[in-house]
Amino acid sequence: MKHRLSTACLFVGLLVPAFASANPEPTAYDTRSVGMALTGTSFLERPAALALNPANMEGIKNLGFTFNMTNLLVNQTSPVQGPNTSVESGLGYGPLPSGFIGGRIAPRVVFVGGIYIETGYGSSFQDVTCVDGDIVVDGVPDTDPATCTNREPQDLDVTFFVGEFATGFSFRAHEKFWLGVALRLPFSKQVADLWQNVGAALGGFGYTRVKNNLGGVGVPSARFGITIKPHRKVNIGIMYRVASKIKLTGTTETDLLRDPVTGEPVELNSSADWNIPHALAFGISSQVTTKMLLAFEARLQFHGAPKSGNVNQTVVATDPNGILPSLTLSVPFGWTNTWSAKAAIEYRFTQLFLIRGGFNIAKSATTQAWAQNFTPPPGLSGNLALGFGFYWDDRNNPEVKDKYMLDLAGAFAFTTGTLDNRYENEELLKPGTDPSDLDNFVEICSRDQVVRTGCPGDYKVLTYWASFSFTLQY
Repeated sequence: MKHRLSTACLFVGLLVPAFASANPEPTAYDTRSVGMALTGTSFLERPAALALNPANMEGIKNLGFTFNMTNLLVNQTSPVQGPNTSVESGLGYGPLPSGFIGGRIAPRVVFVGGIYIETGYGSSFQDVTCVDGDIVVDGVPDTDPATCTNREPQDLDVTFFVGEFATGFSFRAHEKFWLGVALRLPFSKQVADLWQNVGAALGGFGYTRVKNNLGGVGVPSARFGITIKPHRKVNIGIMYRVASKIKLTGTTETDLLRDPVTGEPVELNSSADWNIPHALAFGISSQVTTKMLLAFEARLQFHGAPKSGNVNQTVVATDPNGILPSLTLSVPFGWTNTWSAKAAIEYRFTQLFLIRGGFNIAKSATTQAWAQNFTPPPGLSGNLALGFGFYWDDRNNPEVKDKYMLDLAGAFAFTTGTLDNRYENEELLKPGTDPSDLDNFVEICSRDQVVRTGCPGDYKVLTYWASFSFTLQY
């Protein structure tokens, strides 16, 4: 029985890496929004408002349709080869598509449906030798080549995304006061193929290949919006998103456990939860002139909430043959509440052509002690954006303005920093766990961690955005 329990612990250790890749949400639902530094809560009166502020769907006169594709190229730097190293992942591609359609069903009511990617992330380190560095004994690195974790090159790959199906309506309570609500059904996919110290789950040491493939659909929840128009040139938008939880199920494979007959890795049943936290956005925009629009926005995401944030993640491991007992483990993330502040401008040169731009600054949800190779670096990040719009009127009906809208945008986002050794070899309590249980304390950046966190070194993420969308609205 002792052997079985140890093996069950190992099962749980294998699950840890698959849940470490979430990037705080870019909200890239609409190219006009991307070109204006991800603003839009107060002014985006088109179908994509379903995901930003559903009250603004009231801006659709009769019918609206939008298809959007935002492409991300991500280059990550992390101390993959051990403390104080610097390894680049190279460019990884992440597509974020979305589509919305809706129309007016009553004089004061607009109904919209859509599907979009809430957040997406992917990173890959190719041909890495000596993952996590040489073995350290009593604080001293053992530089004997035979004791390195791996001399054969290993690939490390993680892909993650969260999407949502949504439907909602807006209601014009007054010409200067709009309301909106949306019902969201989230879904997610997480895939990882890594070389990791799964032996740490047994209180020992040992690296092997681990593959995780999980996905699932979450609990429906709501998004609420309010738009206030105190002046003909001023809009105020407020959005509140209710937290939701996604139940992920799938399989885990490792070279450590193989079928004695076939020699193939055994598939283990695995499950976990992923939280989409509460979020609040506030925006104000002003149509300063008939050609110029200014927008300012702030957003809060409550990743640090004890029950609905990403402080930790519950993981359950099950033996499909029913021989070993199932085991539940809390995987530490240590994420905190995060904020972003944004400013943007749009200028209409002609009836056909618009140019826009903006910037935003945001605080990462990742903390230094729990930073790792596949999460955004701790600290502040920036985003610089530039976009263009080409809008055509309806030739057959001159009263219908901007019926056809083509938007293009590009952006550059960056988070960069260097972690010192303040947490290295320090024992800390895993976030969200009971401090009375000594097993919940772990030595940071040590061989005791399946996924090493808080290791000193360079942490950087550079993201290049390319977005386009087409909207038909009249």
